[in-house]
Amino acid sequence: MAQDETKSRQRRMSAGAFVLGLVLLAPLAWVAYQGEADAARQRTLDRAFGNLDESLLFLRLGDEVAPPVNTWHADSEAGWINPVGDTWTEPPLTNLVQSVGTGTMVREYDFDGQWLAAGKWVGGAEILLTVVGREQQEADVAAARWRWVIIPVLLALIAAAITWYLAGRFRGPVQRAHDVNRDFIADAAHELRTPLSIIQASAGHALSRERGADEYRESLGEILTATERASSSVGELLEFARLEAGQAAPRLAPLRLDLLVEEVAASVRVDDTVIEAEASDAVVVSADYNLIRQVVDNLTRNAAARADKVSLSTSNAVSTAGAGLVANGLSTSGNESMARIDITDDGPGFDSGMIDHVFERFRRGDRAGAAGLGMAIARTIVDLHGGRCEAANREADGVDGGNGAIVTVYLPYK
Repeated sequence: MAQDETKSRQRRMSAGAFVLGLVLLAPLAWVAYQGEADAARQRTLDRAFGNLDESLLFLRLGDEVAPPVNTWHADSEAGWINPVGDTWTEPPLTNLVQSVGTGTMVREYDFDGQWLAAGKWVGGAEILLTVVGREQQEADVAAARWRWVIIPVLLALIAAAITWYLAGRFRGPVQRAHDVNRDFIADAAHELRTPLSIIQASAGHALSRERGADEYRESLGEILTATERASSSVGELLEFARLEAGQAAPRLAPLRLDLLVEEVAASVRVDDTVIEAEASDAVVVSADYNLIRQVVDNLTRNAAARADKVSLSTSNAVSTAGAGLVANGLSTSGNESMARIDITDDGPGFDSGMIDHVFERFRRGDRAGAAGLGMAIARTIVDLHGGRCEAANREADGVDGGNGAIVTVYLPYK
C-alpha cells in the first residue's frame, strides 16, 4: 500500500512538472512564434517593395533595368493602368489604385491564390502597384506555428521524464528506509513471539494453582531463559538496524587478525564444544577492532552451536576458495590479495538448499540451527570494510556435507 502511494506521488510530481513546464514555456513559445511569423511577413513585404523600386528604376532608365513581374504603372486622374512587365494575375487594380493616395498601401487578399498587394505614390497622380504571392509566407508561418507548439510540449515531456527519474531516485532511499522499518517490525514480531509465548505459558502454568518451590523455580527458570532470548533478539535487531542505516562507520586502525582469533577462541565458551585457534604468522589489516571481533565471535558461536570442535585460523592469501569447498555463498574473482579468516567446524554442515542464504536474516544453515541475525550482522560488517563472506561445506569421501562446514571472511589490505 505504501509503495503504491509512493508511486502515485511520483506520477503526480511528473504530471505537475509537465503542466508547470507548459505554463512557463507557453508565453515564450508564443513570443518566438510571433517573431518568426512577423519575419516571414516582412520578407514578403520586402519582396513587394523591392518590385516597386525596380519598377521605378525601369520607368526612369528604360531597358537598362529588367522590369519585375506583376507590376503596374497607373494614373489615378487620367484613369489608365499599364503593366510594367509580364503579368499573370488579375488583381482588383482600380480598387488598389484608389487605396494608395499620396503614400503607400499594403493589402493581403485571396483570389486564385494568396497575394500581397503593395502600392506607392511616385508623384503627381502616378502610382506604382505590384502583387507577390504569399504561399511561402503562409508556409513559413504554419511551420513556425507547429514548431512552437511541439517544442514546448517536448520540453515539458522531458521535464516530466526528468522529474519522474529524480523522484524515483529519491524514492529509492525512502522506500529502502520504509522496507527496513517494515522488516524490522516483522522480524521483531517473529523473534519475540516465541519467548513471549513461553513467558506467558510458564507464568500462567505457575499461577494456575498452588505449587511447590521446585515447580515455581522451574517456571521462573523457563521465564528467565525466554527473557534472555528475547533480550538477545532485541539486541541483534537493534544492531542490525543500526548497521543497515549506516550508523556504524568503521574506525580503522591496524589490527592483528591472528591475535584476534586467539582472543575469541579463548573467550567463547560453549558446553561440550572445543574451540581452538591455529597458530599462524602475523596477519595485519586496517579494520575496526570491535566490529571485526563481533564478526568472529558471531561466526564462532554459530559454528559451536552445531559442532563438537571449531577451529579458527588466519592467513595471507589470494581470495580464491580452497580445494574441497562446494557451493560458495558468494563468487570470487580468484586474483585479489586479501587477508583471510577461516572458521571450520566438524558439524553436519549446511543444508545444500540453504547454503546460498545462510547470510540472510533469520535463515537457518541447517535444520538444527538457530534462526537469528548473527551471520547477517557478520556479513554486513564485513561489507562495510570492503570485504566479503563465504560459506561452504567440506567434502567427505566425495559426499557433500557430513564433515563439517567452513565460513571464510576476506578483508582487504588497506
